[in-house]
This record gives sequence, C-alpha cells and structure tokens, in this order.
Amino acid sequence: MTYPNQANPHGMKQRDLEAFWAELKIGIDQVYNKENIDRKRYMQLYSCAYDYCANVTGDTTAKADLPRVTRKPSKPGTNKQQGARFIGLELYKRIKDYLELHLQTCREKIMEKDLQDELLLEHYTKQWSDFKFSSRVLNGICQYLNRHWVKRKREEGNKRIYEISDLALVQWNEHMLSPLTSQVTKAILVLIEKERNGELVNTGLIKTAIKSFVELGLKGHAPENKLKVYAQNFEHHFLAETTCFYTNESSSFLQQNPVPEYLKQAQKRLKEEMDRCDKYLDESTRFELEQKCVHVLVEKHLELFFAEFVNLLDNDKNEDIGRMYELVVRLPTGLQHLKNLLENHIKSVGLKAVEACGRGKDSVDPKEYVKALLEVHKKYNDLVTTSFDKNPIFVQALDKACTAFMNKNCVSETCNNTGKSPELLAKYCNLLLKKSSRISAGEDLESILNNVMVIFKYILEKDVFQRFYRSLLAHRLVNDTSVSHDLEGTMISNLKQECGFEYTSKLQKMYTDTHTSRDLNDRFHEFCSTPIPGFSVMVLSDGSWPFPRPTSEFNVPPELQVYHEKFSTFYDKQHSGRKLSWLYNQSKGELEWSRKPKSTHRFQCTMFQTSILLLFNHKDSYTFEEIQSNTALDPERLDQILKQLISFNVLKSSSGTEGSTLAAENIDLNLDFSSRKIRINLAMPLKTEAKQETEQTHQSVREDRNLVIQARVVRIMKDRKRLKHSLLLAEVLHQLQNFQPSVQSIKKAIGILIDKEYIDRVENENDVYQYRA
Repeated sequence: MTYPNQANPHGMKQRDLEAFWAELKIGIDQVYNKENIDRKRYMQLYSCAYDYCANVTGDTTAKADLPRVTRKPSKPGTNKQQGARFIGLELYKRIKDYLELHLQTCREKIMEKDLQDELLLEHYTKQWSDFKFSSRVLNGICQYLNRHWVKRKREEGNKRIYEISDLALVQWNEHMLSPLTSQVTKAILVLIEKERNGELVNTGLIKTAIKSFVELGLKGHAPENKLKVYAQNFEHHFLAETTCFYTNESSSFLQQNPVPEYLKQAQKRLKEEMDRCDKYLDESTRFELEQKCVHVLVEKHLELFFAEFVNLLDNDKNEDIGRMYELVVRLPTGLQHLKNLLENHIKSVGLKAVEACGRGKDSVDPKEYVKALLEVHKKYNDLVTTSFDKNPIFVQALDKACTAFMNKNCVSETCNNTGKSPELLAKYCNLLLKKSSRISAGEDLESILNNVMVIFKYILEKDVFQRFYRSLLAHRLVNDTSVSHDLEGTMISNLKQECGFEYTSKLQKMYTDTHTSRDLNDRFHEFCSTPIPGFSVMVLSDGSWPFPRPTSEFNVPPELQVYHEKFSTFYDKQHSGRKLSWLYNQSKGELEWSRKPKSTHRFQCTMFQTSILLLFNHKDSYTFEEIQSNTALDPERLDQILKQLISFNVLKSSSGTEGSTLAAENIDLNLDFSSRKIRINLAMPLKTEAKQETEQTHQSVREDRNLVIQARVVRIMKDRKRLKHSLLLAEVLHQLQNFQPSVQSIKKAIGILIDKEYIDRVENENDVYQYRA
C-alpha cells in the first residue's frame, strides 16, 4: 500500500500556525467564559487543535523539538498516525500562558472585592467549579495533544509536562490558590468554628474548598505526596485550631460542670468531629484528628476521670461509666487504671455483702451466703457486659475480684478455713435438690443450678466442694429425698463439663447405682413367693459412696430378720463372689403407733430407732442395759438415740429429768403420747453428728490432699527423671487444678517421698531431685 502524499497525509491546506492559534483561542475563550458550545463547534475546535499539532510547516523551534516520524505501510485494520511531525510544544506553551493569564484575572477580581470568610469561599468555590469544568472541556479538545506529544514527553522522563487537565490544576495551584491560601484557609476555619459553636453554616462551601486542596494532588506526584497541598495548606492549620479550640472549651466546661456532664460533652464532640470527617474532610485526616481530640478531651483529664470513676461505681451510674469507658478505651494504656479501680471496688462490695449476711450469726445460712455472692456477681457482670462491652480486660477484673472475695472473706476467716465457701455452696445445692426445697413462683430450678455453676467457677478448693457434695448427694439418694433424678444428672453433667470425668466419676457411679438398685428390687420381689410391701434395698458400690464400713455390731430386729436373710440369699444367687456389708446406720423404716382408738401415728425412724421402739411391743418399760443387750448398740450411741426419742415424747425416763447419761435410768413408753401430726419424722440428724461429719469431711480432704500431692510429684518425676526444686514446685502448682496447695505442703510431700525412696536428692546438688526407679 502506498500513500500519494506522505508530506501531508490528510491532504489538508497548509496554514500559518498563528492563524490556527487565533481560531483556537477564540474557542478557549468561549469555554472559560462558559458560553454555550454545541457539538459542531466542539468538533471544530478539536479539529483545529489536531491540525495545529499535525501541521508540517511551522517555526524551526517547533520543528527542532520533534523529530520527523516516517510512515511505513500500515497493516489492514490499524489506525496509527504516521508520516507527520507533531508540533506540540508551541501549543502547550500557549495554553499554559492562557491559563496563567486567565487565573491572574480571576484572582485580581477576588482581591479587588476584598472578600472575607463565607463570601470569599462562595466566590472561590464558584471560580473553582467553573474552572474545573472548563478545563475538562479544554482537555477534551486537546486530546490529540495529550495522546501523542504529552504522552511521549512523559515517557521520555519529562515529568513537568502534564496533560491539559492536570496542567490546569498546576496553574490553579500556582496562580490562584498559593496567593490566596491564607485567606481561603482562614475562611474555612472560621466557618468550622461557627459550626462547632452551634451556628448553621454552608458545609457545601467547606467541602468544595477542601476538595480543591485534595484534587491538587497530581498524578505525577509520588503516592506519599499526593495530599501534600491539602496537608500543607489546610490540614496542619485545622489540627492546630482544633487543639486550641477544645483545650479552651474543656477547661472552661469542667470549671462550670461536673465530670458526668463533661463525659456527655466530650462524647458529643468526638462524634461531631468524626461526622465532620464524613461530611467534608479527607479520610486521611480522621486518625490524626481523633488522636488530637482524644488527647485534649480525655488524656489531659484522666486524673479527674479516675477520681470520679469510684463515685460512679458507688452510685451505680452505669450510663456514665459506659461513657467514660468509650472515651478512655481510645487511649492505648488508659484502661489499666480503670480495670484496677473496678477490681478493687468489686472485691470491696463482695466482702461487705458477705459480712452483711454473716453479721451477728453463729452459723451462716448457705442460701443467704450464695445469694449474696450471686447478687454481687450478677450486678457487675451486667455492668461489664453493658458498660464495658465485655472487654476482656474488665472481664478479667471481674473474675479476679470474684475469686478473691468468694474464697477469702469474713466467713472463712471466722472459721479459719478457706474451704468454707465450697462447703456452703455444696449445702446450698443440697437445699435446692431436696424435696423440701422451696422455690419461688416463676423460678426455674435448672437456671438456679446454672447460677450455682457461676459461683463454682470461682471456687479455688473444688475438692472440698466435691467431698461435701458427694456426701449430701449420697444422703439424698439413699433417703430418696431428691426433688428430681433428672436434675441430679444435670448437675453432675455440669460439674463434669467444668472439671472433667475424674472429678465426677464417683458421683456418676452413685447416680448409676440408684437406677441399678431399682431394677434389682424389682427382680427381688419377683423372686419372693409372697409380696413384701414397703421393703427395698439399695446396693451401693464400695469405694464410690462416702459411707464408712460399719465397725460396731448391731442386732437386726426379729421382725426384719426374715427379710434380711431372704435378700442376702437372693443376692448371693444373682452375684456369686460378692459380699454384702449392711449399712444399718443409713437404713430407715416406718412404724405405726396405734395405742389409742382413733389415734394413729406413723413414725419415720432410723434402723436404730426402729430396733429400740419395736422392743416396746413386748412390754412398756426397759432398763438401759436391757435395751443395749437387745440391740447391741454401743452405750454412747444408744444414749444419744434414747435422748432423741425422749425429746419427741415417744419415750420417757424414770427420773423425768435430763441427766448427763441414761445408763442408770429405766426407759418407759409414753402411753400418753399425742400429736396433731399423723406422720412424724423421728429420724432427724443429731447436731453433734452433723458437726462431727463436717469436721471429719474437712479432715479427710486434708488427708487426701497430701496423697494427691505425693502422687503428682511422683508422676512428674517419673516423667522428667531429674528436676530442680523450684521447677518441681512450679509444675505441681500448675498441674493441680482442684485446689491450691501451699509450698510448705509440697515440701512436706517431697520429704515423705524421699523417706519412702521414691525420689532422691542428687549428690552435691541439694536443690535437684531425681526419680528412683
């Protein structure tokens, strides 16, 4: 393919460049004077600019600037311009000079009017909007120049050559903004201050003016400098004015208002400033603006905040506490002191609550005690949830405070026993799970048990709780006084989830034994040829139940002996090789009193009481020795049981007075016994027995702990083989979860193990132990 006229491929008529510019300038005047330009006129101006650039004759300066471009034959489908020289420099210079002159004229008009503040911004933003629009039109007219001459110059590394639209911004910055920077920035800051003072202002003017600063970040600038004009001309001054404004306002406000009101004001101001970022500030300002405001409004007044925080806690001002948290949380280290104050406050309130429920009482009611703990925890858990947004720092403060006052308080100090809290918690569970428990209307027993687990989580000596709970559970199951077997299972599952299988293995076995015993009794009644109404036996797994084996003799009443022997025969046939040990002290029965016509009573008795009362079917009076001979009870226990029956007026002593012992007395049946109740429970536990059981439980816990510590030391040493004393102590303390042993108890256990030759001290290294296989 050949071109007939490579010197002028478009075949256009050659003209003088001055003529081209004269025509183009008229069009540019129309653009910047905002005259109406139709599509036809726009294309004429575009063609004029194109012809100017593509003209092959012109001044030598222009020609020298651009080398000749030779045309090669084009492939079909290509649209490359070839065979022409681009004369772009002259046009670029003339457009630049035009923009400079135009902006100087606009600036002089503004300065002549001596405009200030809002009027200045109105004029400035209008000029900016018009200029930006006109420059976009001019950029379109000069697209041929942008695509060829400007593009090639920039590719050659000349970064001071811009596309026409960017050139317009450069000229605006140099000839309009720079001379007016102080006036425009001041006008913006004045309007912002008026807005802060509550006046209505035209935020559109502020937004447009600030946007002009932002848009002057040119494409040719490095990314980190693209907001340089905005930062230097506005942001720096804005942040300084903001700091000054809020410094004065905060000091003045605090002199005239209390801290809670200041918290509202500070919160309001911070929100306003963040909204200001959304409305008209550049997003890059948000972080530094927030930092400046937080420093002035919050950090400078932290001491006042901390002093007021305790008062807010004392007066339950949860909303104000939440406001303070929302302010202080913005500071990296501001929360630590609040956390310490909250922790100390919760601990103090908890100790006072425990002291109130135990004041002036010989013994603490488990229900009142646990209720006091729960009330404190619920109150401050709600506070942490709502006012502190469940911040982990404050959750930790709540946990530490609750752990402190729930384990060591006036109740535990009075008893000189840190295991008092788990003991009372176990007894509270017993009150809930017994049939005699009284639950208020609308209360759900399962949810109350879940609350118990909240307290259980903070108990350090969980082994004490386990021992008391097991003992009380055993009595509920044996005496069939559980309010619900399903709830018993639920509680065991909760404990297992918190402490693991090993912690609840015995509890689970006890629970299983009750179901197994029901099936066993059904089979026993099928085994018997004649029904035995009211007779049942519970078979308990040895080692799982907390009942000790009987150490004293007891004669089963003849009336019950036949059933006793029949069940033993049945069980031997069911399970060969197993031996039954009868726990008579845990057995119960029911006797019917019918001495007088129309006067029948039913006595609920222990097995020992039953054996004594059944004697009086034969005669009405016995000596102490005769009763002991028939029952085989030891004198001390027999004396206590007889005194208890006398206290119920079922029996009476011959002297009629309460002596220190009944060994020399005759015991008579009270033939005049009467009561309004038909069913009378004589199987009330003796106070001395209950107290002894509590003391024995704590003693057994201490003994078990010594064994647990020894077992743990052996296990660690068997695994490590050789370990320093300090590391062994730390490892034992870390691994024991159900209680916190003292260092002295661990040292004692180590000494015992050395004597038993489980471990040795390493020779010449007294602080190192080694395992002895």
